[in-house]
Amino acid sequence: AVYNQTHPDFKVDRNISLIKADLSKSEEWERVLDFVSQKYGKLDALINCAGILIPGDFLNQSEKQITKMINTNFTSTIIGTQKTLQLMKRQKFGHIINIGSIGGIIPMPYSTVYSTTKFAIRGFTHSLSQELKSSDVKISLVSPGPVNTKMLLLEADHYKTSIAFLNKALKPEKVADSIIKIINKPKTEVILPSTLSFTSRVFFVFPEFFSMVYKFIEKIGSWRKKFYLKKQFDLSLQK
Repeated sequence: AVYNQTHPDFKVDRNISLIKADLSKSEEWERVLDFVSQKYGKLDALINCAGILIPGDFLNQSEKQITKMINTNFTSTIIGTQKTLQLMKRQKFGHIINIGSIGGIIPMPYSTVYSTTKFAIRGFTHSLSQELKSSDVKISLVSPGPVNTKMLLLEADHYKTSIAFLNKALKPEKVADSIIKIINKPKTEVILPSTLSFTSRVFFVFPEFFSMVYKFIEKIGSWRKKFYLKKQFDLSLQK
C-alpha cells in the first residue's frame, strides 16, 4: 500500500509521490492512476506487493480477518492489474509484477487463507500471461520464500506455523533486486531462493507426495524457526 505520511526513519526522495489509498477499491485505483498519468505522463511498471498475514487455525479465524486478507492480498491485485493494464494498453508498453509467495506453490497450514490468496495470485498471473502473449505489456510473478520482515516474525510467533521456515529468510533487498532484474529481463515467474524452485514445483505437481513428506519437512521448518527466533532474540538484546 502507499501512504501520504511516512515513518520518521523513511527518507523520501523528492521524485517519490506517496498516496494513501484503499487498493481493494476500483475508484481508488482510478484516482491513483490518474495522479500518476498527470504528474509523470506514463507508467513504466506496477509492483503489486500489498499483503497481510494473520496466522492461526482456520476454524478460529473471524470472517472479518478472512475478508481482510482476501481483499488486501488478492482483490487489490486483480483490480489493480486490470486498471493498470487498461492504461498500459493505451500507452503500448509497461510491465506488471505481482508478488506471490512460496506459499502459493506449497500449502501452508495455519496460514491457510494467506496461502490461498497466494495460490490465487499465481493462477491469475499465469492465466493472464497467456492472454498478454502478443501484447506490448508484460506480466510477471515473483514468488519468494520467507523474507525477513515483521510479517515473518508474526508468523514465527504462532506455535503451529513451520512450513514458512523451510529455507533461510531472505533479505528484503534480495527480493527488490530480483524485481528490478525481472523488469529489465522479463520472465513469467521467478521463485526465490532458486534452491526452493525445483522442490516447490515438485510439491505443486504431486500434492500427494507433499502429504507423504509433510511431517518430515514440518520438523525441518520447526528447527529452522527455533533458530530464527533465537537469532531475533539475540538481535533484540544488542539494541
